[in-house]
Amino acid sequence: MSIDIFEAFLEERCLKVTRQRRLVYEEILAMDEHFDVDSLLLRLKQNGAQISKATIYRTLQLLMECGLLRRVQLFPDGVPADAVYAACPEGCAVDNLVCTDCGQTIRFSKEDVCNLCADIAGQHGFALRSHCLNIFAICPECQDKQGDDKHATT
Repeated sequence: MSIDIFEAFLEERCLKVTRQRRLVYEEILAMDEHFDVDSLLLRLKQNGAQISKATIYRTLQLLMECGLLRRVQLFPDGVPADAVYAACPEGCAVDNLVCTDCGQTIRFSKEDVCNLCADIAGQHGFALRSHCLNIFAICPECQDKQGDDKHATT
């Protein structure tokens, strides 16, 4: 289980496995969606946790170093308002379909994508550990709105 990986990572670095670090990671796993620090803090506090934002940031950094968390770029121009994260238990892939108009984001996982990434890495002598793929497109709702806007102006 990925919590065991995190605890082993902490112990290797002579860091304590604290209740707060465990709570942060367990809440991230329970969310099963992209999140920012403020939404994570809110959920933890709603569940009765007494935790600071600084502790969350430090725990997120440790989780990223351990490979169990990724900072996700959900904006095609590369300038997000706030950092967005996604859990990667046991080195799984982070694949996203992002609407460039409304920001709707769908996480997905396809074995074909994983195999293609492994093939590309192998062709260049790399050993794939994980990957992150973002596809920027326009969702059906925004396509419909664009169609309606074109009809309204003509």
